[in-house]
Amino acid sequence: MGAWENDLSGWTIRWIALLPFMAAIAHGLLIGLVRARISDRTIWAISMSALATSFGLSVLSLSDLVSSSGYQPILDTVGPWIGGGVGPRSFSAELTFQFDPLSAVFCVAITAIALSVYVYAIGQFASGLIGREVAHRTFAMLDLLVGSTLVLVLADNLLLFFLGWAGVGIASQLFASFQFDDRDASRAGAKTFVIGRVGDLGLLAAMLLLFDGLSRAGAPVLTFRGIEAAFRLLEGQGVLWLSYGFSEAPLLLEIVGFGLVLAALTKCAQLPLHFWLPHASAGPVTANALMQSVTTVVVGIYVLLRFAFLLDTAPAALEILIAAGSATMLLASLAAATQLDLSRLLALTTSSVMGLVVVGIGVGAYSTAAFLLLTHGFVKALLLLASGVVLTTLKGESDLRKMGGLSQRMRWTQGVFGLGALALVGFPPFANFFPIEELLAFLWISERPESDLVLMVAIASLGVLAFALGRAFFLIFWGNVRPGGLVERQLNDPTGWRQHSLTALAVMAVLAGLLTPSQFWAELFGAPTEQMDSIGFFLTSSIPGAPDPELLGFERGALIGLMSISVLIGILASGFRYARRGYRGEPKHPVLRGTIEATREMLYIERGYDLLLVRPLRWLSQFALVRGIETQLIDRVVVSGGSGLGRQIVWNLFRRLQNGRLQSYTLLGLLTVLVVVSWMVV
Repeated sequence: MGAWENDLSGWTIRWIALLPFMAAIAHGLLIGLVRARISDRTIWAISMSALATSFGLSVLSLSDLVSSSGYQPILDTVGPWIGGGVGPRSFSAELTFQFDPLSAVFCVAITAIALSVYVYAIGQFASGLIGREVAHRTFAMLDLLVGSTLVLVLADNLLLFFLGWAGVGIASQLFASFQFDDRDASRAGAKTFVIGRVGDLGLLAAMLLLFDGLSRAGAPVLTFRGIEAAFRLLEGQGVLWLSYGFSEAPLLLEIVGFGLVLAALTKCAQLPLHFWLPHASAGPVTANALMQSVTTVVVGIYVLLRFAFLLDTAPAALEILIAAGSATMLLASLAAATQLDLSRLLALTTSSVMGLVVVGIGVGAYSTAAFLLLTHGFVKALLLLASGVVLTTLKGESDLRKMGGLSQRMRWTQGVFGLGALALVGFPPFANFFPIEELLAFLWISERPESDLVLMVAIASLGVLAFALGRAFFLIFWGNVRPGGLVERQLNDPTGWRQHSLTALAVMAVLAGLLTPSQFWAELFGAPTEQMDSIGFFLTSSIPGAPDPELLGFERGALIGLMSISVLIGILASGFRYARRGYRGEPKHPVLRGTIEATREMLYIERGYDLLLVRPLRWLSQFALVRGIETQLIDRVVVSGGSGLGRQIVWNLFRRLQNGRLQSYTLLGLLTVLVVVSWMVV
């Protein structure tokens, strides 16, 4: 029986990722090729059955992994995939999926949250909020997004990993430009595409340099297990072709670290490549819930977690992570606090929390960063889906200045949104509180010279973030009724599928933080550390670093108190300003108005890219390429000039032959007969 169970788990891993992919392909064939009109229930049943099966297989495989000794990874090999090279530098890659503690935890979280989002989408479909064609296209893209993420999470080698990464990028771009006939949506898709390709370049460069270095060292491996076993061979190895202008060649592992950091920052919407996410937030609310909770932003962090064994050898890359994460935490929270659009505000809160996760990885708190990533997934999905209820009630209106008074008839929605907001900023005892206080404790004990400053920035950012979400809460549900008012029968809380989805996520937003609290809480309650922090210790077999910060007693309590006070001040300040009167308008003083506008636009970084890169490239393409090369050279010289020259040659030839003289025609006929006879003889 045990052997049969091992064989069973050895070939079920592949279906965790492949089933959503197969559902996406089925939808694509029905939409684009067959063009069949299927029933409403069949549309969502295809996606729901595939994802539910993936969730069940994830739970069963996790049970098998926990019951195994030493949490040995479960490998599912489909067969040979690709190979090449000659002699000792030959390599091969098999189509293998790996189910280890890191991928197991993420698979369960991804499929569980995706199930809740799918249930919400079914509720939208069933209640007539979205049409058949839109629903069919939405489910197809959701399947592609979830399937690509699961492929990346379960990948055993670099090639399969990059395949999943590319799929996530494609699905994110499709959702950003979902309303393709809208100009703003098209631009959002273009920005998502360009920023995504920057991340692709960083990841691809890191992978190629890593494989080339290992090949030169006599270990051409592609699997993560092989790379982890052999990467020490690359210590001290430089990249010679990058040594021009330097006294020494840059270290290969440092360059690989830079590539991984670049890839992670693009997907996590971190400075200076953050602006694609607020623009992409105009897509379907279900897509935003997945992109900002357990797919697009998560894969950026997952890259760093999967390659965590390499990051300690690239200290400069870790410094970039800390700097970018700290700046994004502060600036994104300030931008959210001054934002006028609800969707953009929530997207900026995602960037801010991901900044804290990035900082945690920079200081070596890998397990705690993964913990925050998981709890944030449940909380952000809840908050975004609750905002979807608000946007649906207001007929798509997302301007906070035009909201207010919804609590009169939508008290349940108000409670769910408020719960999600409190959980997101780490208000005790909700989900994000436990991992955030752990990360702050890691910063407290960190020996890095900038750790004290980063700790202050993190605590201040949490307070500003609490103010931003409190401001949104009071502007939406309290204050004055928006101009024009609403028809009373439109003010209703969601029922049926949507209510069930939000209820499940709300429960997890309360309880998710109790999955793996730190040793600090174990000591307070007198429980064994391993039992209290089960997931944290479970992950240590896949990622390096301690699962908990070694900070107990008064210092830990004081740090928690400081964090809670900062959050409470932000909430009270937002209530004092917006709870009764709602939106009060922009400040009249030009300096204050300009400061708020600059903060709202995150210091005009996106506009700087437009001035320095986009406009010069647009000018180059319009004047040099279009008018110069295409119009003047190709059209006039090559096409028009070439056709005119050919026409002139043919005209002169026929004019000489068609001259009206009998001897010329006779000579032409004799030559023709001579050619035919010669051909027949040969």
